[in-house]
Amino acid sequence: MAGVPVAIKDILDMRELPTTVGVAGRHPSARSDCAAVRRLKAAGAIPIGKTAMDPLGATTSGQAPGFAPCRNPVDARLSPGGSSSGSAVAVAAGIVPLALGTDTAGSIRIPAAYCGIVGFKPALSDVPRRGCVPVMPGFDTVGVLAASVGDCVLAYNALTGGDATRPPPRRALRVAVLDDLIEESEEPVARACELAGAELERAGVRVERARLDWRPRGFGRVLGYEMAQTWGEEVSRTPACFSEIIRETVEMGRRTAQVDYREAKGALERARVDLARGLQRFDAVLCPTVPAAAPDLEAESVRVSTRFTRIFNALDWPAVSLPASRDPDGRPIGVQIGGPAPRLGAILDMSTKLDRALRGAT
Repeated sequence: MAGVPVAIKDILDMRELPTTVGVAGRHPSARSDCAAVRRLKAAGAIPIGKTAMDPLGATTSGQAPGFAPCRNPVDARLSPGGSSSGSAVAVAAGIVPLALGTDTAGSIRIPAAYCGIVGFKPALSDVPRRGCVPVMPGFDTVGVLAASVGDCVLAYNALTGGDATRPPPRRALRVAVLDDLIEESEEPVARACELAGAELERAGVRVERARLDWRPRGFGRVLGYEMAQTWGEEVSRTPACFSEIIRETVEMGRRTAQVDYREAKGALERARVDLARGLQRFDAVLCPTVPAAAPDLEAESVRVSTRFTRIFNALDWPAVSLPASRDPDGRPIGVQIGGPAPRLGAILDMSTKLDRALRGAT
């Protein structure tokens, strides 16, 4: 990665720069780089600065009071998505070929989908989080945004010291198109996902139909409990510095008993095992990243934006969002490929095949 410029989401420490986490005010400069930045530097990359994010990563509009507006380079009227908004914008605008972000409920994949680029959320423990400000530490995942899957893999290998390009199984890869999520999507998005499945089939992947029929109920309450633990005191001291949604999330977390939190976490862990077993004949699943194309900035809804992405966070499944097409109004549409962590090689292989096919490459 010698000489590759990289942008860094402002939740990750960079030496001699403040880490604001999207919260306005005075912040001390970091004394050292976070682990992810150190590893990219060791690979020769050049971090050039910090990128915008939603306050505490709690929303997905990409806007933070007290900071300059973050604009979608596809169309300034559209939401750039969030919370890794500035990282997605920096890549989509051609400022950098690569950026670091974090993903707690979709914060890498949503802005990638809305800005028409690639976003890769690894499994939670893949990339070290030392120097990443904790907000919801049971789910905050460091990942990458880039113009191609290949660039994401290059960065991932540098971040982990591994090789995610190891060959997939010596058989035809199999992907499940998730009908229940397609049925919940707007027609242009559903059509884009069907076309993505057809492209994978042409690339030699066995495409079948399946239904997930599961939603991570209670996931929001788990996130609220963790935010109350990490930021509750600060929100109580300076409530005016935080948005209503952050204050409400913290309050919900305070009302959640520890036993209920542990029970909810346990239910997610059981679902991870059960769903992996139920889908074990597949190497990955394919579904829309978001059920709608990139919305107008004022119409952006965190509930809609995270409807599908949060599933992969709750299950701790790696997932890649790819630019699939645009709707009739020119709004970007994303699809995602994901699955259990042991299938990462196959997930990235399929994502690479689809990325090339959608770009018309051979």
